[in-house]
Amino acid sequence: MSHHAKRSRLFQAIALVTFAASVSMAQADDGTHVGVALTAGLSGIGGDLGVNINDYLGVRASVSDFSFSRSGNYGTSVGWDAKLKLFQAGALLDVYPFAGVFHLTGGVVKDGNKFSLNGRPSSGTYTFNGVSYNATDIGNAAASVEWNKAVPYVGLGWGNLSGSKGFHFTTDLGALITGKPTATLTATCNNPSVCGTFQTDIAAEQTKLQNDVRNVTFWPVIRFAIGYAF
Repeated sequence: MSHHAKRSRLFQAIALVTFAASVSMAQADDGTHVGVALTAGLSGIGGDLGVNINDYLGVRASVSDFSFSRSGNYGTSVGWDAKLKLFQAGALLDVYPFAGVFHLTGGVVKDGNKFSLNGRPSSGTYTFNGVSYNATDIGNAAASVEWNKAVPYVGLGWGNLSGSKGFHFTTDLGALITGKPTATLTATCNNPSVCGTFQTDIAAEQTKLQNDVRNVTFWPVIRFAIGYAF
């Protein structure tokens, strides 16, 4: 699916959320408000749907999405296609300890963040585990780093999306506690004379990659939002 199509799908979802909030407006009593917002930050572009429970508690559903791709040699003699995919969707509980706009937030988030790298062999050499291989001997090579799919979120912020009717500006600062990522490295071999050594070096290189990223156990969240509560 193209980047444009993904973005269209995201904004269609936001439009549906807005419609649902409009319907809920008729059902809400004087003390309950439903807020919808557009968001942007390190998690990408997305939307929030929030409902206040009382002056001290509120709940939010949140979704964000973003993709970035770039091709280059990245210090090697062969071409690579790199892609960073961000996707997060979660259920959050906001606590307002002073019944104001300052809030503490916790929740569970579906984490679809992923970094991938795909080789484009045509000429030059690949180096795995310190051993160089001609690109013509390699069918393809790919690497990826992914995190746990369901992760906790903790943070704090300023603003209450559903605290009262009208426009609201909110800020969230926090982190996804993602745990250790999983790194994978795969490649195919076209030259039987080197395939045995090649597979051994690929396995060793994957172990190195896993060790390199093992300490990336959280994902920072900085997010700004503008919304309206009914």
